[in-house]
Amino acid sequence: MPDRDTDVLAKGSELFGYRIAGPIGRGGMGVVYDAVQLSLDRRVALKVLHPAKFRDPQIFQEFVREARTAAALNHPHLVTIHGIHHDVQRCLAAFAMEHIAGSTAQRLVREQGTLPREAALHLTYQIASALGYAHQRGLVHRDVKPDNILVTPDLTAKLLDLGLVHHRHDSAGGAGRNRLIIVGTPGYAAPEQLRDPSQAVPASDVWSLGATLCHLLTGRMPFDGTTFIDLVAAVVADPVELPASVPTDCGLLLEWMLEKDPDDRPANGDAVVAALDALAAGRPVRPTTRTRVPVRNRRPFRRR
Repeated sequence: MPDRDTDVLAKGSELFGYRIAGPIGRGGMGVVYDAVQLSLDRRVALKVLHPAKFRDPQIFQEFVREARTAAALNHPHLVTIHGIHHDVQRCLAAFAMEHIAGSTAQRLVREQGTLPREAALHLTYQIASALGYAHQRGLVHRDVKPDNILVTPDLTAKLLDLGLVHHRHDSAGGAGRNRLIIVGTPGYAAPEQLRDPSQAVPASDVWSLGATLCHLLTGRMPFDGTTFIDLVAAVVADPVELPASVPTDCGLLLEWMLEKDPDDRPANGDAVVAALDALAAGRPVRPTTRTRVPVRNRRPFRRR
């Protein structure tokens, strides 16, 4: 069990057949550990969720079902889930994921200030491809942001946490009723998602990816505010104003991805891939009419 005071597992302790080497990251949902799967002698990243998140057994079981859906996915730019483990009696859950040598896009920007245009677009292309794969299967990520993107030294991007959801009390559903929901991260969550998290659609992920691309290129989110309320108000109502340092073609793409109305954005991850293909070929990024992009294999964005 995690220590009650620190919520961190001790080095050398074991959980669900994994030996803990030490924590490598933490967030609102739990702590990620460097660990070894004992049965296969395989190094993994083990994400152990905070027990307090799942006091309600029904919500816990719904979470596990959602997570199994995500675990069935297979895409080169989605982090592979090796196993899902849970103990309903102790309200414990853990994900064993592939161990990736690298850092988050958030850390890269923190260390470098901004990323070069080619690198930022290359990472965005890969994540858009992963989102397109998920969107085709009826899944919405709801929390695309630099901190959920792992980047290897050769600039291979992997999207984390597809299928992880938060829960909240649903006052409209009557006393004591809860439902699974995710709010996303303010500054990266789309306007419609901030108004009503249940309204998140594939185009909401597109907005979040646009905010992420803006962060990679400029070192900051497209909107800011001194308080949470100010930030939400800016995302919902203010026009996007990009720094002059943003290349013109990237600016046109960002303005499209960051439209307030989801119907005015690229419809899904595949549409962003098509836009990046157009950008690389020197064609107009934004079509004159909004169309859904058919599924087909595409070459990754090439750095030049």
